[in-house]
Amino acid sequence: MLTNSCVAVKLLTLARDLQRRKAREKHQRFVAEGVRTVEALLDSRLHVVGLLVTASFGTEPRGDALLARASFFGLDVREVSDSEFASAADTDTPQGVLAVGEIPQRTLEPPPAVARLLVLDALQDPGNVGTVIRTAAALGVTATLALPGTVDLWNAKVVRSTMGALFTHSALACSVDMLASMLRAYDVVCWAADTGGIDVSDVVGAELPVRLALMVSNEGAGLSAEVVPLVAKRVAICMSPGVESLNVAVATGILLHALRPV
Repeated sequence: MLTNSCVAVKLLTLARDLQRRKAREKHQRFVAEGVRTVEALLDSRLHVVGLLVTASFGTEPRGDALLARASFFGLDVREVSDSEFASAADTDTPQGVLAVGEIPQRTLEPPPAVARLLVLDALQDPGNVGTVIRTAAALGVTATLALPGTVDLWNAKVVRSTMGALFTHSALACSVDMLASMLRAYDVVCWAADTGGIDVSDVVGAELPVRLALMVSNEGAGLSAEVVPLVAKRVAICMSPGVESLNVAVATGILLHALRPV
């Protein structure tokens, strides 16, 4: 471990730069911060460029085990000062470890015979998007597609909020035209979450489409004008009087569970 080497400075500079979306797109790299997130990254098949740690990291058993795994994999681990680490960290109370990983090159694949897709329409809160991706992975969604206006999926807070699901679940950016073409080509029916829609409990008893895409949008703005023509049906969650709406991540989980294939 080389504390003040040129390599450490280079990795630190890269990690700082990756706080910007343009830099992530240019370098095709992202930052995974925190013990649990880095552990999940090491468990995945994604390429890890290197790790930055503080001098105190590794004094606890879990940190020591993480460093041992990194060493076993032959990963580049560089030590920096607490202040240097804080300059690259996204959290208010850093845990002293972050990894720079390579963004996987995912493409829009033909859906299987029975499929559930999740479409994110201009969701801008990174915590919500991360939770939605984690939920989609847990409920067996084939792929999550992020339309323009949605926060970058490799934003550091999104990465942390997925709790590792982003490293294995097929989540990728998608244009409206690409989505429209896929829906037509593979007979995928698109439904949208909408408080003014049909109660989802009234449709789950009927025969559900074998290939179904659920679109969820910004709670305040609703569906983007560009995607409205793609939506065949709008579904809602029956709620108690006086409650206008649910958090988008909570609503998405309820709808995905209700609409899962039998």
